[in-house]
Amino acid sequence: MSALETAFAAVIAVLSAAGLTLASRVLEGPDRRRRQFFVYYTNLSNAAMLIVHGLLLIPGRAREALRTPLARYISVLCILVTFVIYFFVLTRFGRHSRRDTMGSLGVRRFANALVHYLVPLTVLLEWLAAADKRGLGVRAALWWLLVPLAYLVFLLLRARSGVVIENTGSLWPYAFMDRERLGTQKWGRNLLLTLLGFFALGLLFVFFASLLT
Repeated sequence: MSALETAFAAVIAVLSAAGLTLASRVLEGPDRRRRQFFVYYTNLSNAAMLIVHGLLLIPGRAREALRTPLARYISVLCILVTFVIYFFVLTRFGRHSRRDTMGSLGVRRFANALVHYLVPLTVLLEWLAAADKRGLGVRAALWWLLVPLAYLVFLLLRARSGVVIENTGSLWPYAFMDRERLGTQKWGRNLLLTLLGFFALGLLFVFFASLLT
């Protein structure tokens, strides 16, 4: 693995670890710790980046598998969706409780910046500058859809538990996925449009890869 790839892997592992630690609020004490933390795609995708880039720093079969063009392609799309959905669909920082201090708000804004902006954009830069992008085609875009489909299956199974998510008051982490509030028809339409958007993003990156190789 090149020195540039190693440097990117180390930086991204540190950024994602820091973002997850701060966003989980474990440093604010047990009473402020966020429960159901990993129900959110943002946190799962950042955890994936921590694991992937941690493994890239360790010589072995896992590292070689994660350096393949398809693995690097799925990795960058996995985390870039976090940036795209947060920036274009969700609110920037949301509302905060009156109990929050200015210091905690600053830490949380920094955590938001890490998990929603710095990690995704650094992984994008890594893909553009250092990743192998040869041989990607439409089939790669279809493989990429397994990631959002796996997350959807996870949310469907979680919703069946009937446990309400503390920050949303709903069985679903995001309003545009709230089946009970939206109704089945609108919910299904939102999911279909989201998957089509993910597929279009995948095709766009296949096109970028062809230009860069």
